[in-house]
Amino acid sequence: MTRRNQSLDLLRGLAILLVVLVHCQQESTGVVPGLSWFAKEYGELGVQLFFIVSGYTMMLTFGDRLDLAATRSFYLRRVFRIAPLFWIAIVFYLLVTKGQGTRNFAPDGVGVSDVLLTFFFLHWSSVTAYNSVVPGGWSIAVEMQFYLLFPLLISLFRRSANGPLLVYALIALVSVIGQFAADHYLIPRLAASLPASQAPLAEGFFYCWLPRQAICFGFGILLYDYIELKNRPTFGALLLLGASLSSAWGAEVALLAAFAFAVLISNVSMSWVGLFGRHSYAIYLIHFVVALAVAALFPMGLVPLFVLVFAVSLALSSYLIEPLIERRFNRLGHALASAGRAPKAVLTTS
Repeated sequence: MTRRNQSLDLLRGLAILLVVLVHCQQESTGVVPGLSWFAKEYGELGVQLFFIVSGYTMMLTFGDRLDLAATRSFYLRRVFRIAPLFWIAIVFYLLVTKGQGTRNFAPDGVGVSDVLLTFFFLHWSSVTAYNSVVPGGWSIAVEMQFYLLFPLLISLFRRSANGPLLVYALIALVSVIGQFAADHYLIPRLAASLPASQAPLAEGFFYCWLPRQAICFGFGILLYDYIELKNRPTFGALLLLGASLSSAWGAEVALLAAFAFAVLISNVSMSWVGLFGRHSYAIYLIHFVVALAVAALFPMGLVPLFVLVFAVSLALSSYLIEPLIERRFNRLGHALASAGRAPKAVLTTS
């Protein structure tokens, strides 16, 4: 594994630490000055850091060619990386919630349509499904949507000298227009169509849609352009920065991208945080129920709860989920991709 790959794992490790921290803060007793505030205000940015790393990694691993074989290889590896564990999580959380789902996002419980939409990664299309069947599942839907678009984006990126600028302009435009449409039209309209008690779901729904989150992937592509290709995409950076500064949240994402840039350009590595990064997907899916269970059995403050939840989640990933599920399906996906004239790719953990 290269130093650059270790830096990517470091960023994933920091991202999962942030995500687990914010959910432990929600379940903990008492307040830890400073840390509780940080978790509440900035912990959720761990998901955006995942998206930035994902944009970078997709550029790194797609391969040299832009033909059907390259696209086939890309999708096989992505699907076998993401889908099997997510489908198992659907069954697991339906059992845990006795088929009701997460009531915060589906006050009346989930239905068959919500489960089917989630199974096919279409839960982004429904306000009752986008985050109710699998906690945190909204981010998986965003990833899958971007995967569908990515072969088109990388093709545009590589076709001409102006290709990268067109990609950055497109992402910036989608981000700005999408946020404007959501704030001034889509959110009020959806809120008005819901029962009064469920109206707040509208804002969360449009927070979790691709046009808002696309700027994160754009920054990941920009970092790849600068670090891996040794380019100086000044105009692209200005486009993405301008789009992100249209909101306070976007400014936070821009600062997050700057932090990721500093880590990647410095080849920073930290073995134990990198370990967290390599197990981040499984930890992401399982830590919700671990946090709820631990908090219910042993109410405690934020720090001990965070340490215990993270340790249990990491142990479940290391000794159960990764060796029995993730590793096997990852190998199958890579084997199927290689069988179909797979393109050369830079090896990385993704």
